[in-house]
Amino acid sequence: MRASVKSWLLAASLALAPLSVSAEEPVKQYEDCTREPTEGDIAAAKGAFQAGQGSFNEADYPRAITYWEDALRRDCTANALLLNLARAYELYGQKRQAVVALQTYLKREPNSPQRDQINRRIEVLNTQIGAEQPAPTPTTPAPTVAPAPTTAPVTPPPQEATSGGGRPILPLIVAGAGGALAIVGGVIYLGASSDVSDFEDQCPDRDCPEGVSIDDANDARNRQNLGGGLFLGGLVVVAGGLTWYFVSDPAPAQAAKHQRRTARRTSITPALGPGFAGIGVRGSF
Repeated sequence: MRASVKSWLLAASLALAPLSVSAEEPVKQYEDCTREPTEGDIAAAKGAFQAGQGSFNEADYPRAITYWEDALRRDCTANALLLNLARAYELYGQKRQAVVALQTYLKREPNSPQRDQINRRIEVLNTQIGAEQPAPTPTTPAPTVAPAPTTAPVTPPPQEATSGGGRPILPLIVAGAGGALAIVGGVIYLGASSDVSDFEDQCPDRDCPEGVSIDDANDARNRQNLGGGLFLGGLVVVAGGLTWYFVSDPAPAQAAKHQRRTARRTSITPALGPGFAGIGVRGSF
């Protein structure tokens, strides 16, 4: 019976598709497989699998997930379906459910030759999940209000300083540009790392199945190297800008005021787009 299941289930290597953003839903666990499917179960599972494959090829990931979950429910011995489901969940943005599917596959197939590759894929997904977690909002204690004095003291108007000043603002602008560059590089690196991991799963020993291009895999590796280079370069620029700032002598008061006005008129933002990453600088007079 189990051999007949493997005869209809396709290999779990799936074609890459653009990521689709979806809100995370509660994670469900897969029950242990404790029964053998009947011939009717296998036939129904085949039909559901083929329908899900068609939806996946059309990038309709929610429908593909529905069909493949139904196929696995009818034939729980078709463990390779868990790899298909993991990929569909990942592309649909439900990375926690993708991790559960991969972990369930390893539990049911402990001697799988793809075990190391699947573990690396789980590590990448967990890293991405951690990076997407929102930072906790710090709580600020309420300020203590001092009692008002009986007689308000008369405070003379502040005098504008005529001497002294602050350090030049330009090094901080340079450091900010480096930070934006590091952010762009980090985004590119994380996205490319996921693609590289998927190609490694599909092309062990650089032997890709039909329909998977080795050129796409090389392109993903190049983007990973580019992102890493931009990230490290941005950190170097940040360190250089901060070092420049702290070793600079304070500027005269008027020059410092002019630099602050210039800094307020200048903004630096990272620019991202398909096939492009860079930094945008905007200023006004």
